[in-house]
Amino acid sequence: MEHSTLGNLKQELISISAATDIGFNCTRAIKQQIETLAQNIEALNQNTEPTSHMELVQGRWRLLYSTFGLERETNLSSLSFGKLPNVAVSVTGIFQEIYTAGQQYKNLIEFTVPSGVKGITVVTGRYTVADSRRLVIDFLETSVIRATEDLSDSAFREALGVEQNSALESTLSGNGWSDITFLDENLRLMRGNQQNLYVLVRADSRLTE
Repeated sequence: MEHSTLGNLKQELISISAATDIGFNCTRAIKQQIETLAQNIEALNQNTEPTSHMELVQGRWRLLYSTFGLERETNLSSLSFGKLPNVAVSVTGIFQEIYTAGQQYKNLIEFTVPSGVKGITVVTGRYTVADSRRLVIDFLETSVIRATEDLSDSAFREALGVEQNSALESTLSGNGWSDITFLDENLRLMRGNQQNLYVLVRADSRLTE
């Protein structure tokens, strides 16, 4: 019965979260509904030491919803700890990649510029397991790259409106942490140091609409 309940809660959370467009289109009522669903799922969590199962965390995940407060219409500077040029962009997708080899950690934000050209900001870091559910992330580097190979570096820079010799990467120093509050093969819930909620599914998972 508990397994069936968990499955239904997960299905509802994934469906509602996907409909919010990463949280950009979310009313207060929907936000509370997602929070309640997340708490109910966390209460049924059988994996009490998720960081002992990093093989389940490993791979590419898609962010369905967060309370982080990111805006759809933003700029590269805001997406890179103030390191990249102040170029206006529209966020279209957010992904996270974690690999146990080298304890690699990447946040990838897909965007378009007003001309329609697509790019990706990448924040690279290294994770450390702090306890049974906490990951501490040391941020190492940020960069912006073109999303397709059919665009030259020069054309990409022109689309961004930056000088041809402008640096599109920078080192970072700083860290943060997140707790894994639920984890299975296709769903991960995280709570950040600001108690922000993150709902992620495996990038190759078929969403329940």
